[in-house]
Amino acid sequence: MSLEEELVDKTISTNYDDLPSEVVMACKKSVVDLIGVAIAGSTTPVAKKLFEVVSQWQGKPEASVFLRDTALPAHEAVFVNAAMGRALDFNQYHFSTGTQPPPTMVSIALATAQLVGKVSGRNFISAVTIGSEVMCRMRMVPDYCSGLSGWVGDVCGIFGGAITAGKLMGFNSEQMLNALGLAYSQSAGTVQGVRDVGGGATLSLQQGLSARAAMLSATLGKNGLGTSKRFLDSEGGFYEVYYRGIHHDLKRLMDGFGKRYEVMNLAIKPYPSCGYTLCPIDNVLDIVKKNNLTGPEIDKIVLRVGKAAYNNVCRPRETKSRPKTVGDAMFSIPYTIGSAIYRSEVFLEDFSAEAIKDTRRLKEVDKVECLLDQDIEAEASKLSLRLSLNIAEVSTGDGRNFSQKMLHVKGSPEKPMTFEECAEKARRCAQFAGFSAEKMDMLVEHISRLEQLEDVQVITQLLQ
Repeated sequence: MSLEEELVDKTISTNYDDLPSEVVMACKKSVVDLIGVAIAGSTTPVAKKLFEVVSQWQGKPEASVFLRDTALPAHEAVFVNAAMGRALDFNQYHFSTGTQPPPTMVSIALATAQLVGKVSGRNFISAVTIGSEVMCRMRMVPDYCSGLSGWVGDVCGIFGGAITAGKLMGFNSEQMLNALGLAYSQSAGTVQGVRDVGGGATLSLQQGLSARAAMLSATLGKNGLGTSKRFLDSEGGFYEVYYRGIHHDLKRLMDGFGKRYEVMNLAIKPYPSCGYTLCPIDNVLDIVKKNNLTGPEIDKIVLRVGKAAYNNVCRPRETKSRPKTVGDAMFSIPYTIGSAIYRSEVFLEDFSAEAIKDTRRLKEVDKVECLLDQDIEAEASKLSLRLSLNIAEVSTGDGRNFSQKMLHVKGSPEKPMTFEECAEKARRCAQFAGFSAEKMDMLVEHISRLEQLEDVQVITQLLQ
């Protein structure tokens, strides 16, 4: 049996009854979190413009667009919905690789449910879980290579998305192999776009495009169309082409599949910014709150971080301290830490065209300095904590000094949020977007008992 055939066999045969209860709960957290951040994401310029463009294409009304009284072909609805889910970069991420499955998997699963007519909550959970699992595991095959390969996690998400759709469409092995071969032919998503634009809009569009291509791959594969069936383990396969020159171990893909779940390592973001900023924000806020400090009292804040964080969210200094776009602000430790001491919290209100120009806020931003610390780099590499490990040093005008190392942020696998905490975050996102509190409570109620739903279209109906 080839690696591709083994992958297909496992993804088709693993169903709801095979999932441990904690994995089921992890999926429900993913769904409620994604719904909340997608509702908030619908207010962004990129989501509005994308819907304006895609809705003009029209076509067969197969699936609805979130918060729009419009149905589009399933792959186009998925394009817009997945982009909404990533528009604020506030959704879940895989802690060790940074990949972000929920915008793709949840959007595809909801659209496919409308396409096929009826999908139970149990089948929905298994499809979202297995698709997410494959995305995470595919990104784990190469050694950690953030920024080195040139690709972002969406190159793996297309495979997981095709599997999510295929499971809900009832694919056999041949159809699933077709879909995954077609996914390889369309896999894309680059680091350079993120660097050029500053994150938000590019990440949103790349995730949407990946989800759209996954849905197309499944639709074509279902009807007997396909390309290579050796898309992984071959000289011209995915890893030899996309990760050439970077060590990778194909055994990591299937090792413990169905016994050890990487979806348990998905982290919920407590703040709407890049993953590298989250633990530094948590660390500084913890120091501030424990010592009853206020912004005016603080004279200077130094963040000691590893190489990946330093390169992604600390430099160039002029861009990070004076972000020109909301995307720039989301990818900045100086801006997010300055906002944290300015308002004693960080949430969606801190990321707007007005907020990034607020002179009082920017005064706090100027107090923040980032340092590349080789000891932190070595420890973070050893402990696989490149996204989080940091030391925060806070100095006050009257000579007091506070220093604290933090390894794990709230919402990480080591400090998980409860379902109710995830639901409260979703409610705050909905409130930010002006979405009905009554509808949001109904969505939370449905998702809390997702495995009992006979048809998940009750969720899409509330989102129309």
